[in-house]
Amino acid sequence: MINVSLQWIAEKIDARIIGTDNAVSIVVDTVSTDTRKSLQGALFIALRGHNFDAHEFIQQAADQGAKAIICEKPADVDVPQLIVEDSRYALGQLGAAVKAEVAPKTVAITGSNGKTTVKEMLASILSQRHSVLATQGNFNNDIGVPLTLLRLTPEHEYAVIELGANHPGEIAYTTALTKPDVAILNNVSAAHVEGFGSIQGVARAKTEIFRGLPEDGLAITTIHSEFLPCWQRNREGKRWHTFGLDNNADVYATDVKLDDEGCASFSLNLFEHHTSISLQLSGQHNVLNALAASAAAYELGVSLVDIINGLEAVQPVAGRLTTSKLSEQVRLIDDTYNASVASTKAALDLLGGYKGYRIMVLGDMGELGPDSRAYHEEIGDHALQCDIDNLYTLGVLSQSASEVFNGKGGRHFSSVDELVAAILQNITQQHSDRVVTVLVKGSRSAQMERVVNALKQQITLSAPEDQHAC
Repeated sequence: MINVSLQWIAEKIDARIIGTDNAVSIVVDTVSTDTRKSLQGALFIALRGHNFDAHEFIQQAADQGAKAIICEKPADVDVPQLIVEDSRYALGQLGAAVKAEVAPKTVAITGSNGKTTVKEMLASILSQRHSVLATQGNFNNDIGVPLTLLRLTPEHEYAVIELGANHPGEIAYTTALTKPDVAILNNVSAAHVEGFGSIQGVARAKTEIFRGLPEDGLAITTIHSEFLPCWQRNREGKRWHTFGLDNNADVYATDVKLDDEGCASFSLNLFEHHTSISLQLSGQHNVLNALAASAAAYELGVSLVDIINGLEAVQPVAGRLTTSKLSEQVRLIDDTYNASVASTKAALDLLGGYKGYRIMVLGDMGELGPDSRAYHEEIGDHALQCDIDNLYTLGVLSQSASEVFNGKGGRHFSSVDELVAAILQNITQQHSDRVVTVLVKGSRSAQMERVVNALKQQITLSAPEDQHAC
């Protein structure tokens, strides 16, 4: 964070300072909301939530060396305090103030799927020549976004900020803090539907990202969406670029190919520029992610060389279609980070393109609302279309998918051990020169990494595990 005084902070968040006589002149350069991490010299913000109240840990924060506290009521500690009405709101206002002070060119990204990959791609492109701040991990909500903005320093020329949401209004709030120059809406599909009521509700909520754009800002969206006409009708005069596999898009891909390991290459058509790109990422859906990142980079004036080098440098993120060769015969694809209907279909499309024997292991897809069973059945239908050999499911909701696939090789399991035993049996039944590809996927709540870890432990490796990058 930039070096700022408590007086500066108090003015930005409308706080009352209490404490030592020299409190207003105390300078901080670090903010924390977590007493489990080092607080030496930090500004501690005591947040409240549905299931927690960090005001209970103010004494602990002071004992751990916090230089000052933002809180909603005075605490009996010998540390300067900034008293505010709502500490959560104060966190947001402070993040917005630091962002305004540093003033980096900013891109905000949202979407049901792929926003983290687009963020990584764009950050890689921009970092070829510039200092870039990008969202880390899942810091994409009303707490994570301002904490990300608070990491800005004077050296940062660009910020790439991921905006997630599980209810209406959340993106409107975080985009108001972020104030992006470019806003990307990557796609809309059935994800977090519970919090929005319907997929139409998801689509409406995602468009909140455009409210933070300035008059000369740019909106970037996929051309492959039934909601595109609605988005464009509500563009509020903003400039608009589209991307996709259709040459009617402003930025589009042609000659898309997947190699034997599923990694994508394509011809990038970026306005007047045309070039070839080879990704180290699996699946056609990552071509779309690359197009979104390229469109944003072009708007920011990045050279074609940096776009090529940045895209081709991106490595797979753990748990997002990460491929491991467990033996000469067994390929394992770990896609356990999360799951939605669209991302699960994309994973099936990828799996269906491999040669040999193909097993899809699916855990529950969460937060899909009252139509959850139908969405899981839809996955079973899609698995049939992809002509894979087995669809194995684990959990409660996912059973609907394997029931649809049942006549061809669908099966539901009640435990990880039973599931892994069935996979191992399938492997032993294949001819030694027939490669078996196992793709494991599920929502975060399904904890499908348990299956990945069990397979890694039980399959004898003839060589050290090869974490594949194309």
